[in-house]
Amino acid sequence: MGRIQRLPNDLANQIAAGEVVERPASVVKELIENALDAGATRIKVELENGGARLVRVVDDGEGMTPDDAVLSLERHATSKIRAKEDLFTLRTFGFRGEALPSIASVSKLRLLTRAREAPEAAEVVVEGGGIARVRPLGAPEGTTLEVGDLFYNVPARRKFLKSAPTEAAHVTEAVMLAALARHDVSFFLVRDGRAVREWLRVSTRRDRAIQVFENERLEPCLGERGPMRIEAYLSAPERARAGAVALHLLVNGRPVRDRMLARAVSQAYGSVLPAGRYPVGVVYIEAPPDQVDVNVHPQKAEVRFSDARALFDAVTRELHRSLAGAFSIPSPGISRGWGSRPASGVSLPVAASVAESFGSADPWKLGPALPAPGLDAPTAGVPGGPSIEPTLFEGAGFYGSLDFLAQVRSTFLVCAGSDGLYVLDQHAAAERVTFHRLRRSFARRSMATQRLLLPEVIELLPAEVAALEQRSEDVLALGIELRAVGPQAVAVHAVPMLLARSRPERLVRDLVAELGRAAKRPFGDAADLVLATMACHGSIRAGDAVSREEAVALLLALDGIDFAGHCPHGRPVVTRIGYDDLERRVGR
Repeated sequence: MGRIQRLPNDLANQIAAGEVVERPASVVKELIENALDAGATRIKVELENGGARLVRVVDDGEGMTPDDAVLSLERHATSKIRAKEDLFTLRTFGFRGEALPSIASVSKLRLLTRAREAPEAAEVVVEGGGIARVRPLGAPEGTTLEVGDLFYNVPARRKFLKSAPTEAAHVTEAVMLAALARHDVSFFLVRDGRAVREWLRVSTRRDRAIQVFENERLEPCLGERGPMRIEAYLSAPERARAGAVALHLLVNGRPVRDRMLARAVSQAYGSVLPAGRYPVGVVYIEAPPDQVDVNVHPQKAEVRFSDARALFDAVTRELHRSLAGAFSIPSPGISRGWGSRPASGVSLPVAASVAESFGSADPWKLGPALPAPGLDAPTAGVPGGPSIEPTLFEGAGFYGSLDFLAQVRSTFLVCAGSDGLYVLDQHAAAERVTFHRLRRSFARRSMATQRLLLPEVIELLPAEVAALEQRSEDVLALGIELRAVGPQAVAVHAVPMLLARSRPERLVRDLVAELGRAAKRPFGDAADLVLATMACHGSIRAGDAVSREEAVALLLALDGIDFAGHCPHGRPVVTRIGYDDLERRVGR
């Protein structure tokens, strides 16, 4: 007898189950996908003990004949594909024919199904991948799958399950992702006999996003570039979280995990989202099936793109076009914080300066980057740097339409609008304007500088001096001209004109600190962090007096700037207090 032998089917199924079935949520995901592929419009998920004791999924799909029901429990038996070419034109969630036999091999499975217009249903019972027992039974059209005592015959796997609440939370997320994928289907979740969540069918993805993220205020983003279409609903920057757990990505209707794609969404916010923080919301990407490989992960949770870099750049640019203007002004319907829509009748120019940093060669057929509104003409007005003439605008935008009333505590600028009072943080507002101009100049390699009357010598660590010398061209592009004077000092000869009020030593030390934090990233990715820090120290601060002319010029400068509602570090610039709220407070 040879040393190499074919594994028994039950053992092969258990090995496959190790990849496909990780926990009850994996079972729920696979069964829901089968139900959706069967045309279900209502799906009910029931759990006992977090799903470890029982998972039951009931659907009103097309059901199966008795023969198909038995065959569905065999490995690689599927109705989804017929030839290898079908893998590149998939329109279904499932396609491998591995899920049901894998689940049946590590549980006590009961399948009850009745095909449309069939006279009776069929019940199929399998325990631990054994022989299927089949009998006719009465049941409504559709399919019910019960998975009992998960991992009962694989105790080593069962001990890795977490507590019932933890497993139930993972199941809830799996059902929620399915609801995001199919807004036209109703989903119901029952835990230990108690209905806990429901997502009723709705007419649009936006309505589904509102259902799922009921406590979030989301901005709709739509974009189309070449063969790719993007639809997203994303939160304001200040609602972002560490890690991408609240950002959900769907590619061609399939929920996926993709770190690079999540970073592309985060980068669409520019500097207002620090590295490692991601917005709350959902992003739908539709791309040609032949450019997306879904057969790269056992649980189909990851995909591979034929040209990932081009697609990710396109996602960043398209989302930025929507987000940059949406988070520039406060919502008229919210008294505090940020919303998603401009006030009625407001004309808001949308800038896309961040797009200038992306290359033009792009198989997704991206159009040319839009230039940001002209904000570089140096005139008197905005503190902390050259300002703009009001005549550069054809008409006042949102901020220009506000009536400046007073400066309060040398920190806040109080303005009157048509629907309420608007309170601006003067430092955050000036910081945003300064950052915008610095970034435009840096992108064009046209940073205006001001030479110092006498060079300022700054002592640094030898490693810091070496880092500045290594990045000398990049540092010069930032508008800082310096030279090493020995192993532990540099002499600063010029600084950016926009930051002439800042101390050269502070600029250099901030620059060194940011370069150290971004040492493992390309300088182009770290430039925003450096510019944001430079803008912070080169703008007016809390405690500085601001004249009426300076306040008005600052308001005008905010119009047409991307993300004008947030400072470069993501802090809100303005808060709205509605007149209706004021009237309620005084009892009118």
